[in-house]
Formats: sequence, C-alpha cells, structure tokens
Amino acid sequence: MEITEGYVTHTLHCITLHHDGAEFYGGAEERLRGLQSWSRRERGWVDIPYHFLIDLEGNIYEGRPLEYVGDTATEYDPTGHALITVMGNYMIQEINEAQLAAVVDLASWLCYEYSIPPQEIRGHKDYAATSCPGTNLYRYLANGHIVTA
Repeated sequence: MEITEGYVTHTLHCITLHHDGAEFYGGAEERLRGLQSWSRRERGWVDIPYHFLIDLEGNIYEGRPLEYVGDTATEYDPTGHALITVMGNYMIQEINEAQLAAVVDLASWLCYEYSIPPQEIRGHKDYAATSCPGTNLYRYLANGHIVTA
C-alpha cells in the first residue's frame, strides 16, 4: 500500500540540480536516513525533498517519487521540477567523474522519458537566492545543457 497523504502531484517540465550543502565523503545510506529524519521532524515534510540523490561513487538513489512535488527550504515553487541532488558541498568539494556521469545519465533519461527539453536543466540558484548547487557543479551547466568537455 502506497502512502500518499501529504503529497501533491505534478507534471514534470524541468530538471533542477542541487547539492545538499554539507561536505560528504561516504556513508550514503546513513546520510539518506538522516536526511529523511531531518526532513520529517525538523521541516515537517512528508519525505526526502529530492527525487534523486547521487553519492560519491555515482550511485543514484530514489528519494521522493517523481509524480509528487519536491520540497525546498528556499523561495521558489518546485512544482514541475525533477529535483536531483548531488551529495556534498560543491562550493568546497569538486564533483568527480562518476558523479558527473550519473548526473548526465539521469538527466538524459528524465529528458527522454518526460519530454523535458535539455535547455530546461538548471541549477537551484537559477530559481532562488542561493549558491546551490555550488560553483563546482554549476559550472557544468551552460545554456541549460550539461557540458562535460
């Protein structure tokens, strides 16, 4: 039985990249449990705010189901956004090849599966007053596309 109380449905039209803002050097499962607990207890959200999370090895974890609007601690409406976060603080840390490949693969799949134009891939800072997803991740976004070379 799927629990849907508190969730709001939406139709995807863009992809928004995030970082979680805390340095991260491993232990994804523990980090995810902590994020879920914090999201529910401290923020009053129904679940992890992001749809997908990427760890240091490029593993992709599913967070909130895509058919439901994510949450944000900043001033923008995430309705219609597929929220991808890369675990870590990319104002300090450098994104590695495995993480970047996972971002590209996941964003490509989302664009294909949900008919999202590639120019609709943006960073959190494009919608709100924040440094997220951090300079070291944001630099790979150019004109709405992910540029890796």
